[in-house]
Amino acid sequence: MKMNRKHKKHGKRFAVLMTALAAAAALSGCGAGDGPDVSGDTQTGDWPPDTSVLATSPTEDAAETSAPPETAAETTTVTTEPQGPRRVAGTEEIKDVLRAAILELRQPQEMIVTEVNFGEQPELDVKNLYYELLAEAPELKYAYELSAALEGETLTCRIGYMPYKTGAFPPEFDGIAVASLGELTAAAEENLGADPVAVRIEDPSMDPDAMSRALQQAGGGYVTCLLNADATEIRFSPANGMTMDECLSALSEAEQLAGRIVEECVKDGMTEREKAEALYSYVTEHVTYDQRYYTDKAAMPYASTTALGALRDGIAICGGYAHAVDILFEKVGIECFTVSGKLFEENHMWNAVRLDGQWLYCDATADRGLSAQFGFLRFGLTEEELTAKSYLWNAEETEILWR
Repeated sequence: MKMNRKHKKHGKRFAVLMTALAAAAALSGCGAGDGPDVSGDTQTGDWPPDTSVLATSPTEDAAETSAPPETAAETTTVTTEPQGPRRVAGTEEIKDVLRAAILELRQPQEMIVTEVNFGEQPELDVKNLYYELLAEAPELKYAYELSAALEGETLTCRIGYMPYKTGAFPPEFDGIAVASLGELTAAAEENLGADPVAVRIEDPSMDPDAMSRALQQAGGGYVTCLLNADATEIRFSPANGMTMDECLSALSEAEQLAGRIVEECVKDGMTEREKAEALYSYVTEHVTYDQRYYTDKAAMPYASTTALGALRDGIAICGGYAHAVDILFEKVGIECFTVSGKLFEENHMWNAVRLDGQWLYCDATADRGLSAQFGFLRFGLTEEELTAKSYLWNAEETEILWR
């Protein structure tokens, strides 16, 4: 069963995979320390990472470029290392050699490591240096794997690069062409299911961590979407111990409910803002907060973290409110996505929405019980206005999604 909600209209507006960490499902709670933050602001994990999947790093600065993106076919393929081995005196010099090679998309030169104090497993020590390097410079995560071999005093390292960065796709490789973060999200939304989908990323400037964050916008809280180690495939996994069929059925039901609500609330001749206010009002007036999150969390159904809980059951926590606003706005062509961060030191989720050509923020959870007739407190706020109300989030990472 295939789902399709996020449309490619986002494609040109969006502007990158880490060889580590399992990606988080959509934020499911609003309480302190509860669950992962799907914006990527609070993702954590242990090194060395699992290179079978790619997820968000906690400290990335996504690389942006004002020049038109080149295609992967126009990039230079991996080059050979400089001639002759290099003598290194310590671990920082080894990292320097690895960094230089990654920046130039080539293999590292051999190193003479007689003066380096390794532990009992030198190859593992070198891999840990590589992981440290990626943690310090997450924009280099396109170098998704490293092997190390020590023979005598000579250290040889080999790096695997994501094909989108080098243009070195296998000759017979066939995947969905992806030239932006928006197109990546659309590829995931349009192919949700048990089977992975091959993608051919065509913009070598895309940052691995930003790609992971973009994929977190797909799946509606029911399906986790991840890139594989070399960024040539999107993989899907169901949430919360459910089967994929159960997750797809829940998403389909939420879509149908959203369609009915749009028919009920949106009238001919409404402006974009009027449509947004009408749908936002529906959520704030018809959805109550699931207090079981604080009083009996084990008894709270998973649906309360999703649009289905909000639209079908009329009860949700912040994740459910935000997903409901997202799905309703998308139904009428209003660009919208979820944002995760903190409010008064508690994990929280709200929305970013494009109204009248301007990206603004809204928080239906905080506005619950209010309506457009009497005015909202958290609708259509700028970054400065939201910050003044004690919201904390990585605004730069959020803005990358709408560029």
